[in-house]
Amino acid sequence: MRGAYAGAAISLVGAFVLDVVDGPVAKRTSGRTGEQGAFGASLDSLADMVSAGAALGIVILSYGHFRVAYVPVAMLLAVATAMRLSYFNVRGLDAASGTYTGLPTDMAIISFVAVMLLDGPLGHAAFRVALSAAGVVLAVLMVSPLRIPKLTGRWYVALIILALALAAAHAARLIA
Repeated sequence: MRGAYAGAAISLVGAFVLDVVDGPVAKRTSGRTGEQGAFGASLDSLADMVSAGAALGIVILSYGHFRVAYVPVAMLLAVATAMRLSYFNVRGLDAASGTYTGLPTDMAIISFVAVMLLDGPLGHAAFRVALSAAGVVLAVLMVSPLRIPKLTGRWYVALIILALALAAAHAARLIA
């Protein structure tokens, strides 16, 4: 079953990478209308809701064998993601400080994928607790007043490299 989870982690990294590159690509697209930009922004939020709000919860539910005890964590992630995206869609990036309010969904995804690497080093029961706790922490951080700087330049590239390294680590589990 570990292969299915490694596949899920790799898919989440794929969602992360697409999320971080779609905005810059769209902004560089010449001839894009305001309506097309608004459509893209709405589609981006929907994709974020699926990848951070739904997929992370489904992974937690799956690790927990879909027991009812894991439903609150999955629901909390979905609600926190919806609230975070709604807040961002109204308020956006703080132009003066270059910061987001709350943990961005793409950062939540990559953090979750990193925690998934503990499956194996921790026993299965301990891992389920750790992953659920991480889900709660990420949900709280998404709706917190914490100011997170927008990553640009080399930090942006470093984050993509980190994500690809996480995907490679999970891919190695498929081979092992």
